[in-house]
Parts: sequence; structure tokens; C-alpha cells
Amino acid sequence: MTNSSSLPQLCVESRGTRVLVSLIYCSFSITGTLANLVVIYLVYSFKKLKTTSNAFICNGCVADFLVCAFWMPQKVVLLSGPWTAVSLVYQTFMEGLLFLWVIVSMISHSLIALNRYVLITKLPAVYRTIYQKRNTEWMIAMSWVVPVVFLLPWLFGQRYPENDPKCPNQRLLVLAGKEAQLPNAYTAILSAVTILSQTSILLYCYFKILRKVQVSVKRVSVLNVQTMPRMPNPCPRKDKRLGVYVLCVCCTFVVTTEPYAWVIFWSLARPVVEGLQIASWMAFCLLLVLSPFMYTWRNEEFRRAFRSLARLEVLKGSSVGVETVSQTISQNDPNYEPG
Repeated sequence: MTNSSSLPQLCVESRGTRVLVSLIYCSFSITGTLANLVVIYLVYSFKKLKTTSNAFICNGCVADFLVCAFWMPQKVVLLSGPWTAVSLVYQTFMEGLLFLWVIVSMISHSLIALNRYVLITKLPAVYRTIYQKRNTEWMIAMSWVVPVVFLLPWLFGQRYPENDPKCPNQRLLVLAGKEAQLPNAYTAILSAVTILSQTSILLYCYFKILRKVQVSVKRVSVLNVQTMPRMPNPCPRKDKRLGVYVLCVCCTFVVTTEPYAWVIFWSLARPVVEGLQIASWMAFCLLLVLSPFMYTWRNEEFRRAFRSLARLEVLKGSSVGVETVSQTISQNDPNYEPG
């Protein structure tokens, strides 16, 4: 994202900015690590939470957890101390991991939206055909394989320039918001295109879901609410709750991702104000913390599982007695196995 002329700016990074960014990273790291870890643990521990929809949610939480638990803490160490030299190989390795985890997280959001779209707008038989266990496993696997394939050209194409004697650590330490900006137009454009494409998929799916629910009386358990039978009022109370939930998910995703994507495109043409770069990247990092809340806070299954965990009932081997999505779909198909 950044051109070579902007690299010396890293030498004059203000101490106040580094302290502020370090504090934000600390809060994001602690909150994001705990939130994502709890969701992963609940899905893994409670048998009735092992549904297709939750598998995609868990996949995204794994990627977000890796960023919050491993990438953010090492940035805090670099930002909080004096100028510290780190290996160019190490810097490239961490940038590559960050790129991989971020792309997987973005793809997971789309997989969740597509899963809900097919479940609500298509026939149950279509859903069972698409989301068989083997197909679901392939979707999750490809969400990791595809970013790796696109990352390989960047890794093998690395060329390490000699350090500027006026700023010997300019390529050895990346500060503030610039650590998210992979210093290559290829990965920068790929990141922005991924964000915009996944945003389009997510908005399209949820728009179609709302259209479908407004004219349907079917149970929408995957979105954690139920539509009431058709009444004289064209917009029952439950439909309004569904609309608010979908609006919250879409707005959270758009507000946290779009500024960073457009900052990437703008920075390819001309320099961007440092404060804008930092703010857009911090907003993007906030999504990694909010993702587990976005998909579980209105889900009664996760609520019961969390209450059981809080009461330490999980240590006693108790299960969550709630109806899952797969059970709802397969009421007339006893041979159906949730994927």
C-alpha cells in the first residue's frame, strides 16, 4: 500500500500515537481472544451446537482468534518499546500470516450469509444437497487453501532492499496502522477486492433473506427469531426484530471494513493522511472482536450453552437441550445427518 517515499515517515512516528495504538491493540487482543475462544469452545463441546451454520461461524472465529491471540500481542511489544530491529524474514512471515487470517475471516462471513440464504430461501432438499457434510468440509478447507494460493506469489517475489542509513530500521519495524498495509500493490489490491466482494455477497444474501421472510411464514430459526403467522399487520413484531438484527450485522460489517478497503485504493494513487490509515485499520480490527457477538448474541442456543458454561455444568457433562437448525430441517427426514 505504501510507496518507498513514505517509508522514512516510520522514523518520526510520535510516541503518543504508538502508546495509543498499543492500548487499543491490548484491549482488542484480550477481548477478541476471549470472545472467539468461548465460541470455538462452545461449538466444540456442545454436541447440539455442531450444525453447518455454526461450523462456518467457528471457522471465522478461528481466524479472528489467531489474529487477536498471536498477531496483535507481538505488535504491542514492538510498539510499546524503543526502536527494535526485527528480522526481515520474521516481518514477512507475520505479514503473510496476517493476510491469510484476514482473508479467511472475510470469506467466513460470506459463507455464513450464503448458508442462511440457502436455508431460508430454498427448499429443504436443496439445502441438504448443497450442505452435505463432505461439501461443508470442502467449503471450510477452500476458505484456507485459496488465500494460501494467492499468497504464494507474494512470498516468493519478496525482494529486501538495503536499509536507508538515515533510518536503519525503516524495513525492520512497522508502526501504528502501517503494519496492516502489506508493502506490495499485489496484496494490497487483493485485500481490498476481497473485502468489497465479500461485502457484496453478504449484503445480497441478507437483502434476499429479508425479502423472503416478509412474504413467508416459515420458521427462521437460523436467524434466532421466528416469523409470526400472517396477520392483518403487514410487518409483525417478529419481522421487525429480524430486520433490526440483519441491519445490525450488515451495518457492523460495512462500517468496519469499507473504510479500510477504500483507503487501500486511495493510497495506491497518492499518499493518505496517517491518521486516516490508522483509524481505518483500527475499525477493521474491531470487526475481528465483534464477529463472535454478531452471530451469537441473539442465538438462544449459544445463550443456553454460555449459561451452562458459566455455571460450570459443562464440566459435569451436561448438554444443551435446544432445537438446532439441522433438527428443524430434518424433521421429515430421519436419515439426514447434520453437516
